[in-house]
Formats: sequence, C-alpha cells, structure tokens
Amino acid sequence: MKKIRRKRERDLIARLGRQLEICDDAARPRRLRTRSARYAAALAESLGLIERPRRCSWCRRRQRLQRHHWDYGEPLNVTFLCPDCHAVADHMVAHAIA
Repeated sequence: MKKIRRKRERDLIARLGRQLEICDDAARPRRLRTRSARYAAALAESLGLIERPRRCSWCRRRQRLQRHHWDYGEPLNVTFLCPDCHAVADHMVAHAIA
C-alpha cells in the first residue's frame, strides 16, 4: 500500500511541475496559463503545499472559501476568500488592469 501511495504522490508532484511550466510559458495563450495556474493551486493544496484556512482571509467569516489568484504568473500564491470578498477582489483586479 505504501508503494502505491508514494507512486501517486510522485505522479502528482510531476503533474504539478508540468502545470507550473505551462504557467511560465508566455508563448501559450492566456486562457491555458490561467487554467494551469488554477489546477496547480488545487494540486498543491491536495499535496499539502498550500494550507486552506477555516475562515476568509479578509472578513474572517466561516463560509465555503474560494482561491483567488492576484497574479497567474505565481500560481501557488493564492488568497482564500469567501464569495463576497472574492467578487470584491476580482473587481479590484479588473480595475487595476484597465
């Protein structure tokens, strides 16, 4: 059983590395890079590299949390926010770009 678990973990780490490479490749379309960043964050969380808090990072409410990427170039740099705060953060990012 331990061998299977170790192999699965090695496979997940290899998959995480491939997703991080896709995020860094500027030649790929933005849509693929953002999707890879989201998937890489989910993989990192399942591997225990990113810890999900119990409360929203901004308002401290206990709700279902969502991952927010401030910059998709840094896929493992995420903030866990409730849906209301996530909408505010997306609005902030949209107006900072425009």
